[in-house]
Amino acid sequence: MNELFLKRMHDLLKDDYFVFLKSYDEKVRKSFQLNTLKTDGDILKNIDGIEKMNIKDGYYYDMESLGNHPYHHAGLFYIQEPSAMLPPLAIDIKDDFKILDLCAAPGGKTHILSKQVPNGYVIANEVNYKRSKKLLSNVERLGLKNVLVSSMSVDDLLVKYRNYFDVVLVDAPCSGEGMFRKDKEALKNWSLDKVKELSILQKDLLKKASLLVNSNGHLIYSTCTFSKEENEEVIKSFIDNYDFSLVDVKREVKMLSTNGFIDKVRRCYPFIFGEGQFIAVLKNNQNVKPYIACNVLKNLSKKEEQEYNVLLSKYLKNKPFILKKYKNNIVALEKNIEIPDLSLLCCGVKVGDYSYNKFVIHHQFVKAYGHLFYNTYNLNVNDKEVIRYLKGEEIKGIVKDGYGVLLVDNYPLGLYKASQNRLKNYYPKGLRIKDS
Repeated sequence: MNELFLKRMHDLLKDDYFVFLKSYDEKVRKSFQLNTLKTDGDILKNIDGIEKMNIKDGYYYDMESLGNHPYHHAGLFYIQEPSAMLPPLAIDIKDDFKILDLCAAPGGKTHILSKQVPNGYVIANEVNYKRSKKLLSNVERLGLKNVLVSSMSVDDLLVKYRNYFDVVLVDAPCSGEGMFRKDKEALKNWSLDKVKELSILQKDLLKKASLLVNSNGHLIYSTCTFSKEENEEVIKSFIDNYDFSLVDVKREVKMLSTNGFIDKVRRCYPFIFGEGQFIAVLKNNQNVKPYIACNVLKNLSKKEEQEYNVLLSKYLKNKPFILKKYKNNIVALEKNIEIPDLSLLCCGVKVGDYSYNKFVIHHQFVKAYGHLFYNTYNLNVNDKEVIRYLKGEEIKGIVKDGYGVLLVDNYPLGLYKASQNRLKNYYPKGLRIKDS
């Protein structure tokens, strides 16, 4: 490893340095966060080598890979490094909170936040547009119904959302020192100059993110790196200049981490839990006035409402959602929420496209509400037809003609169109399993 990095870690950890060094010879434990919005965990009996972690909905697994497992395609879990699960669980979150995940891609922390606010919502933002598409893909796969996806700079967000959110999570871009056991490329790209450059960026990002937090709201700052420059020094600089105070993290997070180098911040190392994580929770002590914008969601016209109700009644057993219009899209929402004007990649669950008297159901709608369809074809996870479907192939099954949803152990995978017991594949091409 880089000698300068090792020297810095020796200076940082002192007596714990050799324990830290030894951890690099140990096996990296793989883990996932169960998606309890879809499953109560009944599927776990079908996956070998599962072990519960000391964290809500977290599990270790021993399989070589779970990324192409049918349950992963069904959105029943999110593969995530253990310590990366901690920041969204660091504080008590009320179920109606408005939350911003500022640097959200690829979506693991968004998933955990979403589960905590059934009566609120999460705006998952990723400034890098390419990465925001990956974020959107994971939001769709997991069937998250209360997540809005955007790709905006923090400056643009400030125009729309100043002092608006109850919680803002800043999982800041960092040098990734905590990922060196897993990611050799991150180690190759490390330099002290990069650490110092990122520290400047992080200070600016945290300052601007604080302006998005409402009175008594919380700012969660996290990184997956070890350097003081990117962690404690960023926090110290911030609280010296702004009316925010550090608060304790929740007990379950405290138990899986160790003290940082200033009071109340927390750190993870490979010899403690997971790979590497820094967490600081800051409370806004200012009395600020939230920005109130017009609601971007519009009601459907009577004609549109009637048309979509007739269309959906052909497919669904019931309709546990309300329909709204976002720009030219008809979207399904579980709650009647107001959302300030914002350019969004995803706003609620897109129902489908209706043009030229033809209605095409959107994949996102299938992932969120596929279990409610009249026409379904349910396969066991070990059935070879499941993998054939995930590869994009046509499969056979005794089903009614027309559109339906393929299920794996009663969980939606994707859409098909049946004709004479042949199921034409509508699984999106970009998601299909590719032969190695």
